Amino acid sequence: MNENIDELDDYLCKQIEPTEGESVKNEHVMREKVTINPERRKLLRIVGIFGKDEKQLKEESGLNEFFFKFHMDFLLKEEFMKLEDGIYRLKDTGIAMHDSVC
Repeated sequence: MNENIDELDDYLCKQIEPTEGESVKNEHVMREKVTINPERRKLLRIVGIFGKDEKQLKEESGLNEFFFKFHMDFLLKEEFMKLEDGIYRLKDTGIAMHDSVC
């Protein structure tokens, strides 16, 4: 092995982007994780098309701090929602999910 390249660099160079099929499969898995979880569906429904702030979401969802953060972190990371000026809003994927599960 070349002494200028360490094992991590070698590993990262071998990583490839997922194929289109793998990307679609991953997207479907994430959507399934939202649809099978009633709390995530509830959060999508509560945010709706107008958006809500954190206080409103916590009150209306009835989730404790831990579960609220857990579900919101997932929805934000997977780009179902975004946080804009203190208001949670649905992104395109979230809108599509809202229309299909709510």
